[in-house]
Parts: sequence; structure tokens; C-alpha cells
Amino acid sequence: MVAYEMCQDAPDDYAVASYIGFLDDLIDHADDVKKLRSKHILHKLLGSDEDVAQIFNEINNGLVDPGIYDDVKDCIQKHYDKRVNTWIVEALHNHFKSPWTFMALIAAILILILTGVQTYYAHPACL
Repeated sequence: MVAYEMCQDAPDDYAVASYIGFLDDLIDHADDVKKLRSKHILHKLLGSDEDVAQIFNEINNGLVDPGIYDDVKDCIQKHYDKRVNTWIVEALHNHFKSPWTFMALIAAILILILTGVQTYYAHPACL
């Protein structure tokens, strides 16, 4: 597909070459391949994680500018480093695995609010 993109008659957007370049920026070691596989971004059919990392590190030689995605990598790293984002994701994955638990939370909050309103209007000083 990369060879087709380099032909004169092909569109000059270089989408596949850019995608391979971006993956090459993300993949340096076998651990990176393992993380991407666990998130279903990569699917390997042959070889080990080390082989996949080596292929991506070798395939991108000369396709696109090596530093073209540095700002994207920095933004991803900044987003990953924020503790609040980590806490939100952990809460969603640990406590709200099904929609029923989220609906139960909404129902509990609504019950507390309605109980507070009922208590406020039931107080004799308000009449």
C-alpha cells in the first residue's frame, strides 16, 4: 500500500505511510506492542512482540519525517500523566462496568436530593 501511495497516479495524501510513521513513533519496544494489542489497536498474527516492534522500527526508514508526530506524542503523554484522567478512567472501569451501576448512582443522587427537598418543606419554620 505504501508503494501504491508513492506512485504518480495515486492520491498524494500519504495516509498509510503517515499511519505507519505514527505507529513507528509509538512503538519502540515489545512492551509498546503489548499495550497496543491489549487496547485492540494492533492485531499480530505472526511472530512475537519483539518481531513486531522490530518491523515497525525498520519499516519507516525514509517514509515520512521522523519528528512529524512529536507534538501528538507530547499531547498524548500530557493527557496520560494527568491524575484526574487516571482517576476517572479507573472509576469508570472499576465501579461502572455496566449501565445499571451508573443508573443506580443517578437514582441514589436523585433520592438524596428529593429527600433534602422534602425535609426542607416539612420543617415547621418554613410554613
